Amino acid sequence: MSDFQFNIKHAGKVYPITLSSEAVGSDLRAKVETLTLVPQDRQKFMVRGGLTDNSTVVSSVIKPNSTVMVLGTPDANLILKPTDDTKFLEDLSEKERSMQEDATPVGLRNMGNTCYFNASLQALYRIKPLREKVLAFNESNPDLHGQLVAQLKQCFNAFAQRKEKAFTPIIMLTILRKIYPQFAEKDPSTGFYKQQDAEELFTQLLHTVDAVFGESLSSKFEIEFKTTITDTLNETDVQTKVESDKKLQCHISSTTNFLKNGLTESLVEKVEKRSEVTGSNSIFENSKKITKLPEYLTVQFVRFYWKKSTGKKSKILRKVQFPFQLDVADLLTPEYAAEKIKMRDELREVDKLREDDFKEFNKNIQEHVPLSLSPAERYETQMALEESKREHWAAEFAKKFPKDLRPGENPSSVYNLIAVITHQGANSDSGHYQSFVRDEVDEQKWYKYNDDKVSVISQDKIEQLAGGGESDSALILIYKGLGL
Repeated sequence: MSDFQFNIKHAGKVYPITLSSEAVGSDLRAKVETLTLVPQDRQKFMVRGGLTDNSTVVSSVIKPNSTVMVLGTPDANLILKPTDDTKFLEDLSEKERSMQEDATPVGLRNMGNTCYFNASLQALYRIKPLREKVLAFNESNPDLHGQLVAQLKQCFNAFAQRKEKAFTPIIMLTILRKIYPQFAEKDPSTGFYKQQDAEELFTQLLHTVDAVFGESLSSKFEIEFKTTITDTLNETDVQTKVESDKKLQCHISSTTNFLKNGLTESLVEKVEKRSEVTGSNSIFENSKKITKLPEYLTVQFVRFYWKKSTGKKSKILRKVQFPFQLDVADLLTPEYAAEKIKMRDELREVDKLREDDFKEFNKNIQEHVPLSLSPAERYETQMALEESKREHWAAEFAKKFPKDLRPGENPSSVYNLIAVITHQGANSDSGHYQSFVRDEVDEQKWYKYNDDKVSVISQDKIEQLAGGGESDSALILIYKGLGL
């Protein structure tokens, strides 16, 4: 029987908790009662379901190293002898206290041209189902792919625990270079490791995730297409096939100004090949329409191309604007689009009600959070109420989802932007990669990850990542399905 640790917060104080992995709700309530003097019947835990069932196994609803808010009024007449030493936030060391109070996420140290690596890891951590799978990974004799995931788990644990300002994933990088030798390429003139392409790394990391976790995770990223192949010189020669991929590509031409234009153009390709019907060369048009949308949609801007004169992957600097909310209904087959548009409209109605509810809550905050409470109590109460509202609206969205959704399928055709990986410079072998990640609670707050330097930026700064020069240009966009 193993132990797991987490924190509870009550009335502005943080209490470390250690329980066995088999402990149930009643065990936790008894421990919280001794620490906070809040009677067990008054305790409200800000987790899904509120932990109202005392027989629920605590480790099934509370994650290790997380912090859970507890509401409830202490009973001054409740006299108990604590079974453990109580450790308040003010009792922590200066370093521990600064980490508890600082909400800025953990950065990653650059290990020599590894910004492409760091930016990709920060963006991947934002994908909740991937993060949860990795943090729960526990294999005793993993192969190389499993070893890579085990090291990714160490990195994600550092992000979750926030014990340090920055983490150095050197072992993970070493294993990565064993599995994918292209990332071990060195500059012959200096002997240093070369800068690499973040998009290529991102793709290979998803390949490793597939190898370790299989369909249960890969389905959340997989796009399925119906591809129609037509001989343009003999239109009776038409073939169809089913294909899949884990990203959409946005090719950039001299007329591409918006993401949707680039996506639409990228789904139609003309190639010259020999016709099996006529026996002569012909131009064939490959036209794709989507037949399955994933929960998480990855979009790649095809900004790099091979330039013979320099012998490098040069960069297309053109500005291409992208939306915070992306609707891909016009990229689907007609019958699939009809399903998704109906669900899109229903989910947008729920989303509008959700937004109005939060606006009303924030406008009348004093009615919900009395001024008579201390500042710490007001903060705790507000955070708890907001979390309760988020759980309520997540349930409201889920009520609308179709019952026949395929594994990993987005209920509608709409996505919200959650992360951007960018590149500065003129070619993929140089310059600098960064990631920009949306906060999981505050949709207007974004984090800029510049290796070990992490800063908070507003949403309007993300609009400036559309390109147009050698400054930060979006290379990879990660979108999450509406209501998920």
